[in-house]
Amino acid sequence: MILALAVFDISHSLEDKILAIVNDNVVLESELKDKLSSINLRDMNRFESTKIKRDIMDQLIEDTLLVQAANRLGIYISDIDLQNQIRAIAKSKNLTVLQLKEAVEAQNIDYLDYIKNLRTKIQIQELFRTQFTSRAYVSEEEIQSYLKNNKSLKNIDNKISIREYLIEDEKDELDISKVNILANNIKLNGYEDTKKRYPNLRINITDLNDTLFRNLPDIYQNNLKILNPNNYSELFKTGKGYVFLEVTSGSMFSKEYKVSHILMKTNPMENLKSLKEKFYSIKKEAIENNNFHEYAQRHSLDKASALKGGSLGWIEKQLVVPEFRNVMINTKIGEISEPFKTQFGWHILYLEDKRIKNISNDIHKKQAVSILRERKVSVAKREWLAKLKDQAYIEIIE
Repeated sequence: MILALAVFDISHSLEDKILAIVNDNVVLESELKDKLSSINLRDMNRFESTKIKRDIMDQLIEDTLLVQAANRLGIYISDIDLQNQIRAIAKSKNLTVLQLKEAVEAQNIDYLDYIKNLRTKIQIQELFRTQFTSRAYVSEEEIQSYLKNNKSLKNIDNKISIREYLIEDEKDELDISKVNILANNIKLNGYEDTKKRYPNLRINITDLNDTLFRNLPDIYQNNLKILNPNNYSELFKTGKGYVFLEVTSGSMFSKEYKVSHILMKTNPMENLKSLKEKFYSIKKEAIENNNFHEYAQRHSLDKASALKGGSLGWIEKQLVVPEFRNVMINTKIGEISEPFKTQFGWHILYLEDKRIKNISNDIHKKQAVSILRERKVSVAKREWLAKLKDQAYIEIIE
C-alpha cells in the first residue's frame, strides 16, 4: 500500500508540466492552475484570458526570484512565526484556527497549499521590510515640503468640545499676575471653588460643543496644541481680555509623560537583593539632593538615555512595554518609583511632568511619512527586481 502510494505521487509529479525554469527552480503548471482556480475565465474573451495567464505567470516567476533572494540573505520563516501569523489571521476574522482551516477548505483550497503560500508571502514581506522599508529614509525637509504642497491627506475627524473662560479686559486694566492666580485656581480647584474665594469674580464661560478644530480662531488652535494634565490650555490674551480653554471632549489628544529612568541588571557579582539595595540608595540620595539625572549618567545601562541624564523625553504610554507603562502612569509628578522589572532588566523611573498633546499634526505627519516612504520603496523595489530578473536565468517552456 505504501509502495503504491509512493508510485502514485511520483507519477503525479511526472505529469505536472514545467512551464518555466528560474535559476535552479521551476514553475509548474499546477501552480498556475491553483492561481487561476479563483478566476472565472469563461466570461473573458481570448485576449483577456491570455493576458491574465501571462500576468499570473510573471508573478509566479517573480515570487520564485524573491524567495531565492530571501534564502540567499538568510531570511526564513520559522514554524512558530507561521503559526503566530495563522492565529492572527484567524483572530482578525473572529475564527479559531480550526474554523479558519474549514473556511479555507470550503473554498476548494488545499489547506497545506494555503500554509505553503502563506509562508512564501510572509517571507517575501520580510525580505521587502529588511531590504527596503526599514532603509527608506524620509527627511524632515521632505515631510514639510509634502505637507505644504499636498492637500490630499486624509481628513481627520477632529471635532472638539471646549469650554472658554474669558476674563474681560478690553481696556488692559487688569494686573496679569492676579489674572494668572485666578486662572490657576480655576484649573486646580474648579470654577465653583474659585467663585467662593473671589466673590467679585467676573468671568464669562462659554461652551463650544462638537466644533471642528479647523473652524476655531488661529489663536485658539495654537493654544490647544499642548494642555496641562487636567485638559486646560495656557492663559492667553485676546482683544476681549484674557482667555484659557478647557477641552471637555475630543479624540485628537493624547497624554504624554516626561520621564527619566535608570536601567540596571543582575550579574555574577551582584544578585537581585544587592541590586535592589543599590536602587533604594540611589532613590534616597536622588530625592535628598535632587540629582536623579547625575545617578542615571553614572549607573544606567541604557547608554542612549544615560547620556541625557536618563531622559526619555516626552513619550506616549503605548511606546513602552506594559511593565514600564503601568509604573509610569501610576507615578505622581516629581516622584521616583520603586524598582521594577521589564524584559530589559530592572528600572527605577522619575516622572518629571505630564501633559496632553494635540496629535492631529502628528497624524498628518505620519501620513506624509508613510506616503513618501512607500514611494521610495516602490521605486527601489522596481529597480532591484528588474536587476534581479536581468541577472537570473529564466526560460519559458512553451
